[in-house]
Amino acid sequence: MGTQHWGDDCRTGHQLARLKWIFEPVNPTKFGPFVLQGQFLRRQKEVAKEFSEFFANNVLSSKKLWGSILNDPSTSSSFDLLFANCLKKFVYVLAGGAAGVLHPPPGGIFDNIASRAIQKLPNHLHVLHPYVDATLGLQGTLRTQMERMTSAKFERVLHPIFEEDELTLILAGGFLGFLAGLVQQGIETG
Repeated sequence: MGTQHWGDDCRTGHQLARLKWIFEPVNPTKFGPFVLQGQFLRRQKEVAKEFSEFFANNVLSSKKLWGSILNDPSTSSSFDLLFANCLKKFVYVLAGGAAGVLHPPPGGIFDNIASRAIQKLPNHLHVLHPYVDATLGLQGTLRTQMERMTSAKFERVLHPIFEEDELTLILAGGFLGFLAGLVQQGIETG
C-alpha cells in the first residue's frame, strides 16, 4: 500500500511538472547543447495566430460588440441617448436649421423615432458585420502585437487563463491517477 501512495505522489508531481513545462522557463535558457523554454512560449507565433483568431471571431467580433452595445444594461442606455442626439442633429441638418427642429419639444417625435429605430436596428446590423470586422482588423492587430511581445509579457497574457484552474488540474490528475492505481491493484490482486 505504501508503494501505491508513492505512485500517486509521482503522478501528482508529474501533473505539476507538465503544467509548469507549458510556461517555464519563460525566457530561453541554455542547458548544455539544449535550449529550454516553456512550450507555449517556444511556439509564440503559432499560439498568437490561434489566440488572435479565437478572440477576433468569438470575443471581439462585430456581432458580439454590437450585441453588448445594444443589450448590456451598462451600455444600452448610453447608446440610446447617443443615437437619439445624433438623430436630432441629422434631422436638423436635413431641415436646413428650421426653428422647430433646433429645439424640439421634450419627449416628442424624435424620442419615439429614435426608440423605434433602435428596436429595429438589430435586424439590419448583419450586413455591417463583415465590414466592421474587416475595418477593425482585430485579428491581424492582435496577432502582430502578440508576436512582438517579449516572452515575459506573452506569458502574462496566457498564463492567467491556466493559473485559475492549475490547482484543480493537478488535484484532478492526482485523483484520477489514484483511481487508476486502485483499479490496477484490484486487477493484479484479483
